[in-house]
Amino acid sequence: MAVPEPLGLKRRTVLTGAAALLAAGTAGLTTARPARAANLPQIRAAAAGWIGRDGELLVLTADPATEADYALRLLKAAENPDSGAELGPPLPLPLPSGFHPHSMAALGNALWITGATELAPDRARPALVRVYESMAAYVALPVPKTVRSGIATAIAPVGERGLAVAIEGCPDRHLAVITESHLLRTADAGRTWTRRPLATGLGEGYGTVLTSHEGGLFVAVGSGEGAQTIHTAGAQSALTRAVTISDAGRPMAAVAAAGHVSVFSDHHGTVTEARFTAAGAPLEAAPACACQGEIHAVPGRPGTWLETDGQTIHIRGTS
Repeated sequence: MAVPEPLGLKRRTVLTGAAALLAAGTAGLTTARPARAANLPQIRAAAAGWIGRDGELLVLTADPATEADYALRLLKAAENPDSGAELGPPLPLPLPSGFHPHSMAALGNALWITGATELAPDRARPALVRVYESMAAYVALPVPKTVRSGIATAIAPVGERGLAVAIEGCPDRHLAVITESHLLRTADAGRTWTRRPLATGLGEGYGTVLTSHEGGLFVAVGSGEGAQTIHTAGAQSALTRAVTISDAGRPMAAVAAAGHVSVFSDHHGTVTEARFTAAGAPLEAAPACACQGEIHAVPGRPGTWLETDGQTIHIRGTS
């Protein structure tokens, strides 16, 4: 994850290594707020619904100085909402050596974490890790041959045993340039997978976010020109392209709520919210978004997202 930039949301795309791919896939943060904690860990991802933690809200963090030393923590709302949410102490997280996490989701009693595994200082490959009963193991993914350097990014649980995962990367194994995006799906908790391409020709401004909604799947893919293409699938139907929105910005999170899906985006340094039906049709303009910093969806808790500027964390929701 990129170090917070005081001048606005920024991105880097031509980098090397797994850590660089993570930086390419995230953004710096915008206007900072007064610090509640001097050394607040970086928030990498959030999830809820993990049976091992009784459905509590979990966040995946990294040390702010090293951008590593990953940990799981409970996140609880503070009595005073203006002061931000409270992080609990680190919980054991047995990640494999060389794995750099990006996003996570809970499915039953397992926690699934996307990211990249570092094969060499200038080589990284998309990876998915399953954490079960205090043990972690890689899950085999059908990475396309055209992605020789890349990262597994967004992830969402779909039903009781289903997962959707986005893979992004490029054909050059020695560059962390995001040029294409693919969607992987499993209906049997990772035993078998299907794969289909989402987009090619990506670059600066790219991003893929997804969420499950009403038993189906909702995907937003940002292009290098700042457009966003929405794809949707019903519970029993294939993924189809719904609409393309020009000048929408870099998608940060897709959040399913009752009656709609919100896509939060970085639009020239400002956080915006666009709303769609489950079928991908744009709804009337959403209320002005007062969010600042980076937005993280919370897979497993509909209608909930996190807002963080690197110094405070707020739990937001549609209710």
